Amino acid sequence: MSQQDTSQFLVFGNTLAASMTVLALSKALPKSIKLMWVKPATACPSDLLYGGISSPDAYQFNLQLGLSEPQLILDTDTTFTFGTRFDRWGDNDQTWMQCFHLPFAATSGVELHHFMTRHKASLGDFLISAQAGLKGTFAHPPTDNLQSPLSRAEYAYHFEPSQWSAVFYDKIDKARVNVINGDITTLKHSQDQIEYVQLEDGTKLKADLFIDCSGTSSQLLVALNNDFIKQRTVQLKSETQPCAQTGPACRSITGTESGWQSVTPLREKNHLVSLYESSLGYEQTDCQIFTLGHRKKAWQGNCVGIGHTAYVIEPITPAPYILLMKDIERLLELIPVSHEVHVERQEYNRRFLNDVIHAELFHHAAYAGQREVGYGKCEKLDRKITQYLHRGILASYDFEPFNEQDWAILHAGLGRTPERYDRMAEQVDFEQTQANLDRMRAGIAHLASSMPAQHIYLEKLSMYLRDSEKHGQQ
Repeated sequence: MSQQDTSQFLVFGNTLAASMTVLALSKALPKSIKLMWVKPATACPSDLLYGGISSPDAYQFNLQLGLSEPQLILDTDTTFTFGTRFDRWGDNDQTWMQCFHLPFAATSGVELHHFMTRHKASLGDFLISAQAGLKGTFAHPPTDNLQSPLSRAEYAYHFEPSQWSAVFYDKIDKARVNVINGDITTLKHSQDQIEYVQLEDGTKLKADLFIDCSGTSSQLLVALNNDFIKQRTVQLKSETQPCAQTGPACRSITGTESGWQSVTPLREKNHLVSLYESSLGYEQTDCQIFTLGHRKKAWQGNCVGIGHTAYVIEPITPAPYILLMKDIERLLELIPVSHEVHVERQEYNRRFLNDVIHAELFHHAAYAGQREVGYGKCEKLDRKITQYLHRGILASYDFEPFNEQDWAILHAGLGRTPERYDRMAEQVDFEQTQANLDRMRAGIAHLASSMPAQHIYLEKLSMYLRDSEKHGQQ
């Protein structure tokens, strides 16, 4: 496959990953590369593993694919979220708001969390996204008033994967992509190369690159790569309950004896997911069974696994969605330019493995000292926690999917308190700082309370968008 030759890529799967991948490829690749999408009739149940929550980066990522926020609000049951509220988490029954937030303000070069240690204050009291999430209120962060605490907030989306798959599908130029409705029944391969796949009607399809978006079944990649690093097995039960009005701008996760239960507010309904730890002996009916972990290689031979095909991560954070976006971005950066793909494949797998390991690291940290769920000893995590407990240092590795703010909020939420703070904080008068913190706390609490409830905000926003749409058509 030279850069001048016509090439052919085949994407397989009926998943959110498939819809997003096909749309991204169709927009980024030259027309000399033909795109086929083999789309089974039945959606893959592993889309449940997104937990119904995106990361703040979804806004810009969607825009690049031609999908605007107004379209999501008007055409789907999408709602806004400031993060996830954890309740009765772990052995110590910890409760906190794991919110999204821009870098914390620094005073005299000293980061906010050091003042929290010095003044024995609660970090969540000083984060507008945490307070608004807990109070169930929402407003878009202003862009014309950077002095407002709300300008430091970040938000993401609660979403239903099937609805997002549908809107991404609608954006695809069907003249650019050959969409084949059907399933793959057999696969012919030699060593680490797929020669062709065969559909239910006997049609055989060849491609230069196969992109497996089939979810946890990994129908294509598993034929070339069975090397899966298992963490643990869990059972997930899902149901949707209608409600009188849309819930707060935060998802909730409550710890239980058998695992946890999450509630994700969508438009006038709640999506409930219950996780049961198989290792604790809980056997439930009507559950999907998933083996958590990841493959050593996501790109094997001429097949790349995207999303849950390559890793299965517990949906207690937006990690599954973050990793999906990273997969697609990485694939676009490393599209093969010749038949020999050794360099691209090696780089893809290196970055893939780093991303997954660092995402698992954050999840491991959420359980560390709380409950043992199968994570082994981890030197990287030990360094992070040791450095933080010793003197409040937020140690980080290159290109982690979770930033310093995420880690600071998680540490504080789990009750991890540094033994020492940055001595530079002492150059600021203690009493004056305390007074400033008191004013900041009160101001943020007042602002969070004065914002509208999410259901009211969404109703008014939807009315405004529909009116704007009507006027734009006239």
